[in-house]
Amino acid sequence: MKHPAAKPFQSSRPRPTASTAVAAPVAVPNLQPTPPEATSPAQTQTVSAAPAPTLTERTEPMNSPAKDIKPAPATSAWDDMDGVQALSIITNPIMMADADMVIRFVNEAAYQMFEAIEADIRKDLPHFRAREVLGKSVDVFHKNPAYQRGIMNQLKARHDGKFTVGGRHMAFRATPHFDADGATKGVIVEWQDRTVVLEAESQIAELLSQLDTMSAAHDAGDIDVVINSSAMNPKFAAVAEGVNAMVQGHIATKKKVVAALTELALGNIDVELETFPRQKAFLNVAFESIRGNFKDLADEIRTMSNAIVSGDLGLAIDVTKYKGAFHTIVSSFEDAFVHLNRVFSTISEQVDQVAITVEQLSSSSQSLANNSQIQSTAVDEVSASSEETESQVRANAQSATRANTLVVGASTVAAEGREKITEMVKAMDGIRASSLDIAKIIKVIDEIAFQTNLLALNAAVEAARAGQHGRGFAVVAQEVRNLAGRSAKAARETSDLIEGATTRVQAGVKIADETSKSFAVIVNDIDEVKTIVREISTASEEQSRGVAQINLSIGEIAKTALATSQQADELASGAAEMAAATASMRAEVGRFKLRKVETKLNALSSLDQIPADLLAQLQAMLAAQMGGAAPAPVVNGAANRATAPRVADHDRRGFSGF
Repeated sequence: MKHPAAKPFQSSRPRPTASTAVAAPVAVPNLQPTPPEATSPAQTQTVSAAPAPTLTERTEPMNSPAKDIKPAPATSAWDDMDGVQALSIITNPIMMADADMVIRFVNEAAYQMFEAIEADIRKDLPHFRAREVLGKSVDVFHKNPAYQRGIMNQLKARHDGKFTVGGRHMAFRATPHFDADGATKGVIVEWQDRTVVLEAESQIAELLSQLDTMSAAHDAGDIDVVINSSAMNPKFAAVAEGVNAMVQGHIATKKKVVAALTELALGNIDVELETFPRQKAFLNVAFESIRGNFKDLADEIRTMSNAIVSGDLGLAIDVTKYKGAFHTIVSSFEDAFVHLNRVFSTISEQVDQVAITVEQLSSSSQSLANNSQIQSTAVDEVSASSEETESQVRANAQSATRANTLVVGASTVAAEGREKITEMVKAMDGIRASSLDIAKIIKVIDEIAFQTNLLALNAAVEAARAGQHGRGFAVVAQEVRNLAGRSAKAARETSDLIEGATTRVQAGVKIADETSKSFAVIVNDIDEVKTIVREISTASEEQSRGVAQINLSIGEIAKTALATSQQADELASGAAEMAAATASMRAEVGRFKLRKVETKLNALSSLDQIPADLLAQLQAMLAAQMGGAAPAPVVNGAANRATAPRVADHDRRGFSGF
């Protein structure tokens, strides 16, 4: 819907109709530029541009239909269209205002733009109506009209400005129109709603910022950081999610490669890497190259190890097939093969020489074992006799010691018995004195019982006199008489017993005196026996110590002989085992296939040529097999034969402990 043009641009004359034969002259905007005046310093957001076109007053209304205008002769349809009609059909929002800044023209594109954002503008400017702006001041678009009015009053050239209203970001370009005197006749304003553009720019800035943040985080090692698209509109959120998916896809690919390499590092040579498409396939090529090298090296090591286990030390190894660290590993195995060949070749020759020496050692040790056995038997017989003598002497000494102990004990007991008899005599004297005192007491008790009997009799007589009232008292008096009789009888019996005891105590005192005299004689005799037994015990102990010393010396000789015999037997047994071990070692070494190497080993013609350290090692090995310690050689061996004592278990090279 199109609204009429602004009144200032209408002519005071009526526009001729289509039936008019001759059209009145129509004034159209003169698009030729007029020189603008200097721009005021206070003017803001003004850019240099082409001067605004000069508008001449029309004689017909701007909103007159095109059919009402009589076209001038022209060669095309554009020649029949005036400037206002052209502004009405273009898609850029256009407004025109007069010198008083009253809106005089609004094209349809401007109406549609402001209608689309009318609700937002009304948040700040409630009176705003898009279809009602025509004929109103441009102040309806501004929250601070005075500021905008100041800019427009000083407008001398094209001015680009922007403002925000109702959350919408608006931009405009105001082009002034001047008259011949340079005064402003009107302003043409081109509008643009930049809200969507600015929002897109904000979204792009946010996306780029998060891209920078994610990139920095990934460079720092935080590969789980992604773009947060929650605050973005759907289009930019889709872009962000796409970037996240791409980055996570690359990370997932790297993790798969790292996981496969980790398995490979752990020895899983058969691990497979997921097949990647197209240009990512270079990862599979590189991984298969690494895995192939590891597999070849593992196969080579397995072959060399199996050769060592099976004894094939003559295996030829081609180290030129490998490079770098792999070449170092295989070269180390080759060096090991060379060294093992040299060692086993030397061992083989030494085993042959040791076998000859062991045979000689076995013969000598067997002869030594026989001689040691004879010596050990003789020493055992002497030791047995000495031990028997020592046992008898020890028994005598022990018997004498025990007799001395018994005599001392008997003497002590006799002395104690004598003392006890003396104490018993004293006790019996006390008993006799106590018996006499008891007899006196019993006599008093007897007299009391007699008096009690008399009193009870008198009581019975008095009770009889009392008659019926004294019958109970008579019964009590009779009982008292009975008790008094029994007390008298018991007192007489006790007196008789005490007299008998006193007689027996006197007899016992006499016997105790005689016993005390006998104990005194026994104590004297025991003292003499104790002295004799002490002398016997001392002599027996001296004799026992002497025999023990003799037996100890014989025991040392027996131990030496036995040790010599045992060591000779062990040496013979060890020599036999060494011979068996040498044969086993020869067989074990013989199964190895060796390369040809040169060795230098002088043969040993006899035991005398065995080095002392080698013989000591042989002795240590034998001792370890027998479970004992290795015998220690005498320092300097044969060099000390002139000064060292010749002991039975020393050989002529100075070794002992056989």
